[in-house]
Amino acid sequence: MKEKIHQHLESIAFFIQSYRNDSVTINGGLPGIIIFYFQLHQVTKDERHYDTAVQYLEVLYDQLETNMPTSYLYSEGLAGIGWFLNYIQRFITLENDFDTPDFDAVFLQIATTELKRKNYEFLNGFSGIVMYLLNKKSTDTSRLSSLVDIVHTEIFKLANPISFFERSDVQHKFPSINLGVSHGVYGFIAVLNKLYAKGINCVKCEAIIRLVIHFTFSHQKDYITHGTYFPNRIGKGITESAYSRLAWCYGDLGMLTVLLNTSIVLKDTKLQKVILKLLLNTTHRKDMETTMMNDVWLCHGTSGAAHIFQRLYQKTTINDFKFAADYWYLKTLEQLDRGSPQIKQNHTRLGSYARKDMTGFLNGYAGLGLSLLSALQTDDMDMDWDEMILMS
Repeated sequence: MKEKIHQHLESIAFFIQSYRNDSVTINGGLPGIIIFYFQLHQVTKDERHYDTAVQYLEVLYDQLETNMPTSYLYSEGLAGIGWFLNYIQRFITLENDFDTPDFDAVFLQIATTELKRKNYEFLNGFSGIVMYLLNKKSTDTSRLSSLVDIVHTEIFKLANPISFFERSDVQHKFPSINLGVSHGVYGFIAVLNKLYAKGINCVKCEAIIRLVIHFTFSHQKDYITHGTYFPNRIGKGITESAYSRLAWCYGDLGMLTVLLNTSIVLKDTKLQKVILKLLLNTTHRKDMETTMMNDVWLCHGTSGAAHIFQRLYQKTTINDFKFAADYWYLKTLEQLDRGSPQIKQNHTRLGSYARKDMTGFLNGYAGLGLSLLSALQTDDMDMDWDEMILMS
């Protein structure tokens, strides 16, 4: 399998360069691509990949000079770029122009505004901003503690505190609670885990975390009957799909991985035992249709499941997770070998799976490549790029 992964990594590195990606956003643009090439250099020791990373970094800085995002949110704005500029310091020394007190003040103001709007999500809300601020050495932790005070007050002043997390969107016109990591409550819990781990307002962080855990388990489904433990959304009028993804963005795998991290930071061995049991059962879900594995990308495809299981193995050394990771890596390689229908769309003469318009991180070649690299890496630190999806 390792030889096959190396072959595809070389192809991915070539295909990414065949398409000019000028986006500066973290999930679809240059940051994910740059991280991929730096990580590829670490594994292969091929200086070409380091040079490519630096070249893309120069393009990113040029784009920031002329096309600075106006959003301060994570997925489409400055919080994601700021996180990237902090993370990339392990490979190359450079200036983070967003690491200033003036920018911090604006980030905190925007975070407070999003909190008041009950926009607690990770990709496009409160949680993504806080994750960035948590990674800055210069951040005033007392300001972050104040944010926890605000959210705690907003939640527990309600007659039904869990209703704070009810939201409507374009697809769901009526209020419901999204249990996903990308846009739902478990992205928020992942960030509270980080606040708690840093000793920031731990009592109030834990009170919110326990509220969500209690609510989640009050809606646990029978695994034998449903093939999954938890719904994607909870609310009146929600019609559940017959299946649930085995994915990062929503479904058991992403949210239970966040809950495993919760049990570790809270030092709750009883919760940890329960979560590990549920996670181990997810390793038996291998049907492509019922897991809704219809692509290879990181967000909700085979490489995403493979990486998360690989991460779980690194964290626990439980072999079942390694076997599951290998299974989904093999499924990823099978799709790449034959060219899956999703990837064949808009393919180019460069290769049967060259989807040129998808070179970024979350749903593109950079994220796919980083997942494949995880299969070759043994050091937990080598995989810490996955904080981009709150898995570390």
